Amino acid sequence: MLEVLQVETTNHCNARCIFCAHGQIKEHGTMSDRLYTKILADASRLDPHPKTFIPMLTGEPFLDLQIVDRVKEARAALPATEIHLYTNGSLLKEELIRKLSEVSDFQLNISANGASVETRKRLTGLDDYENLARMIDYVDALGIPHTVSLVQHPSITPEEEEAFNHKWGQVTSSSSCRTPYVFQHLNFAGLTCPAEGNNFTRCIHATSHMTVLWDGRVNLCCMDPLGRKIFGDLNHQTVAEVWFSKERQHYVSLHEEGRGTECEVCHDCNIFSI
Repeated sequence: MLEVLQVETTNHCNARCIFCAHGQIKEHGTMSDRLYTKILADASRLDPHPKTFIPMLTGEPFLDLQIVDRVKEARAALPATEIHLYTNGSLLKEELIRKLSEVSDFQLNISANGASVETRKRLTGLDDYENLARMIDYVDALGIPHTVSLVQHPSITPEEEEAFNHKWGQVTSSSSCRTPYVFQHLNFAGLTCPAEGNNFTRCIHATSHMTVLWDGRVNLCCMDPLGRKIFGDLNHQTVAEVWFSKERQHYVSLHEEGRGTECEVCHDCNIFSI
């Protein structure tokens, strides 16, 4: 069953994260209004609707100047679906945050990647930590459920991870909706570093997620930013047609049978196993 639909409204990014494969992307763009609306219409005809909708994949979503309107459009099309938006937080402003606070069942996931100017700049190339911290506290003050995350890159020291958990584990009020989260360091299916001893058997990204690149192509998952494995094109097919296609369901079946490493691209991935 398709539980998570993730749509890349733009793959432009203003960060240069040392753990990300974004720098290997050759073509950049922003999804057309027509295609985005079509995808939401397709999703609204699914029974049941996806549990979660994520209007972001590899790029920084706030570089899509229509992202707030697109979040609201998704809410209208999928009224019972949770909406999660992932951002590096560099472009957050109070006005944007206030508009997002009007969206029900919405969660913001902010990649702070550190609890200091130095750590964030080293990991992301962004020199904006102090402003970011203020915006995260504003998100909390408006009661928007949110996570603040750190990627567990090998360069992160135990002291930096401890400082991150201490800083972002503290709540700012009795109504705080904040959760700190330390992400596994992922290799984008071999793009950023080899998979060592890959033995995962069943991945939820294969069995229940669909990801869509900015140009409408349906790729393997969030670990496939280059579209090395393409299942279809939503410019010409519906979400249901691609999801239930023989090739896409072959991947689902292999992972459900515990044979995920037999799949193209998947065999080089170090993502967690379930």
